[in-house]
Amino acid sequence: MKIKLTEVPEEGRAYHWTTQTGEANAVLADIVGKNAYDAEFFIKPLNSKDFELTGKIKTKSPEVCSRCGNDFNLPVSERFHEILIPKREQPRASKYSKVNHVSDLPEGGPEVSEYENMVFDMSEYLHEVVALAAPFNPACPEIGEDGKPSDCRIPESGQGLIYEEQMPVEKPQNPFAALKNLKLN
Repeated sequence: MKIKLTEVPEEGRAYHWTTQTGEANAVLADIVGKNAYDAEFFIKPLNSKDFELTGKIKTKSPEVCSRCGNDFNLPVSERFHEILIPKREQPRASKYSKVNHVSDLPEGGPEVSEYENMVFDMSEYLHEVVALAAPFNPACPEIGEDGKPSDCRIPESGQGLIYEEQMPVEKPQNPFAALKNLKLN
């Protein structure tokens, strides 16, 4: 759902979107599946063109464990703080300043997002927040949803993987054995 920023009052406006109210159901369906979501956020104008967006989203995202391959729901609880600025044209030969490394970014400071025509697509923004919260290698939680320990465990450090596989008993034939019987002139 898109929010018309011209309709946000000077004191700001609070929003509360859930699965039941359905504002972002269609956009979030591919990333949260049938899990419920609960998003609370506040938009306040800083000046006539810039806005401050703060809030949080709680949901679960269906993932596949990178260790054991089991399906599980990854809990997502993300906070966000953004400054919304109007999108600017980028001429072909234009340049802009940005930090060289992610480590140069200020810790805990606001991020920047762009909007067009005084309209901000909040449901797409929430989609990106949930998508970026997913780890590169998702793993089952140590304690499952049923309160029992997970079957998926990494071996303790210093221990190798243990296989129950039997090594072959017969010795493989030497590949050069056929050359012994070869006679040259």
